[in-house]
Amino acid sequence: MGYGRIMFSLAAYARSLDPRLKMVTALVLGPCLWKIHVLGVLVCCLLLLALAWRLSLARPLGLKMLNSLTLFVMFWVLMKIVLDGLTGVPVEFVVRDALELGARLVALLALGLSLSLSTSPRALGLAVAWAIRPLVGKERAWRLALALALMIHFLPTCLATMAEVREVAKRRCPDLGFMGRFRTVPQAVIRNLGQKTWNQTLAVAGRRLDEPSAWESDFVWTVQDTISSLVFLTVIILLFIL
Repeated sequence: MGYGRIMFSLAAYARSLDPRLKMVTALVLGPCLWKIHVLGVLVCCLLLLALAWRLSLARPLGLKMLNSLTLFVMFWVLMKIVLDGLTGVPVEFVVRDALELGARLVALLALGLSLSLSTSPRALGLAVAWAIRPLVGKERAWRLALALALMIHFLPTCLATMAEVREVAKRRCPDLGFMGRFRTVPQAVIRNLGQKTWNQTLAVAGRRLDEPSAWESDFVWTVQDTISSLVFLTVIILLFIL
């Protein structure tokens, strides 16, 4: 019960942070996950997975989205094992490198999923527009912000669609077999995503998000954001020390 309350508070805290702070943290921590020691990666992996799990509970198919990420990581870990095995690498190094790759992928994907689940795509788009407006101008800034917002929105949409299609295939076609699902599921996912893309285009036009006025930011930096930024900076420095 105590653990659940802590994770609930952590998820609420993540949602309340300034989108600009979360965006910068993800942009800095993401590349660091490929450079820091594996122990630091494991710590980040556990924390980010716990955060992504708690945030995903607010979505109808949140846990299935995490399962889809697990399958993605398992695929690349197996590919790493096969390719290293074919090149004659000793077994102990094959297993170690594959597990390390899996940990880094899990941490990176959990970071991206936590960002997309704790912040609305439009809020992140506003943060991007605020950051790049002095560099590229107002006209280009809102277009780039809209593109990024759509991309961020598409990540959980893809995972949810994949989970939905797999669930439907499991219930309606229980005798389809592995190869049948291997052929059918990707086709159904692509068709569903095509329909969702069209609906998303209509939603953008209906809410007038394709106009510069929709991307004028009104952020307020608080004391909580200042303290959090210092904490995140300290954590990143400690990860490199480990």
